[in-house]
Amino acid sequence: MVRHEAPATIAQVRHPVLSEPLPPGVSVSPLHHGRPLRVLHGVYELAGQGMMLARALREAGCDARALSYQVAWDARVSDIVVDLDRHATTFGKGVAMSTAFAKWAGAFDVFHFHFGTSFLPRRIDIPLLKAMGKKIVFHFHGCEVRNRAHMLATHRLATCTECDPFCRPPHQARILADQQAHADLTFYSTLDLADSVPNAKNLPLAIEAGRWEAASRAHPLPDPDRRDGVRSPVVIAHAPTNQLIKGTPHVIAAIERLKAEFPRVELRMIERQPWAEMPAFLAGCDILVDQLMMGWYGLLSIEGMAEGKAVVTYLRDEFAVLRPELPVVSAEPLTLYDVLRDLIRDPARRAALGARGPAYVRRYHDTGVVGPQLLAEYRSIPGLEESPA
Repeated sequence: MVRHEAPATIAQVRHPVLSEPLPPGVSVSPLHHGRPLRVLHGVYELAGQGMMLARALREAGCDARALSYQVAWDARVSDIVVDLDRHATTFGKGVAMSTAFAKWAGAFDVFHFHFGTSFLPRRIDIPLLKAMGKKIVFHFHGCEVRNRAHMLATHRLATCTECDPFCRPPHQARILADQQAHADLTFYSTLDLADSVPNAKNLPLAIEAGRWEAASRAHPLPDPDRRDGVRSPVVIAHAPTNQLIKGTPHVIAAIERLKAEFPRVELRMIERQPWAEMPAFLAGCDILVDQLMMGWYGLLSIEGMAEGKAVVTYLRDEFAVLRPELPVVSAEPLTLYDVLRDLIRDPARRAALGARGPAYVRRYHDTGVVGPQLLAEYRSIPGLEESPA
């Protein structure tokens, strides 16, 4: 039998601390040596977070850009695109990456790298950036570092519970070794990753809340009080980036059962949906089902809350108490049918849940909040302390 050992660099389980917005009236100067702090996010987009965080920092007064090595499948386009897919050979891709490093390495003060990537393969450029006096931030989002053996051993449900594993523990160990050796600051996106990333902080996922709120206003649901799955439709949305990680088979099974009682219930799968069309697409839904395994909420939940939708996602008990005002309904595979049944039958409850969502998102996830929060975190790095113009 093969034993799956956890990489030695993986942290022991710990209780995560949720990042909080800056107190009202507190601001952080975006200046560095008398000019705007220059920040580059890269080099792959994960749910557009590089783009959103760069935009959030620009709103806070920084000179921030997002660079990506491809145009995302959902047609999000970063501020700077070096499209490696245009090159048919490994040599051509290597030249493109090396050219990008040479062009941009000297242009920024902070390099904020997502998903264990950097300009060059195996992050061999990071020691060079450090030697140039640059500040390095690692930002983890999921299976690039999630410790599957630990999650299976210590949690009843996790993204790894039903996943067909594609994570590579030796690769994860190398990423974490580089993070420990070179990172000035490390973030993770969702609370379940606190178990797997040593010496890291939670940074909230960021969206432009107003964009989603506007879509909801522009596309109101017809007959909201009658939408009970019998007299009028109830549309349930789900976005299975990876069906086994998100629990999609359980969503499909629950809704098939519900159709016997609620013939006008519809499951709307969000797959390969262009990013520009997503706000209007979500506006046509009544309920959003997000993660059923992870234990915290993801980007779909945030977008749904911003649009005033009833959101269902699995919350681990130790996470739920950290944000008691979070307006989502917790469900897991064994309880999903009953949770959805109650929500389908009760349009008023859905409306009450949805009404709390936009304020929650604006408080914790809007770019106008996350940008100053991230800038304040950068200021904790020696050499980037706040200084007068």
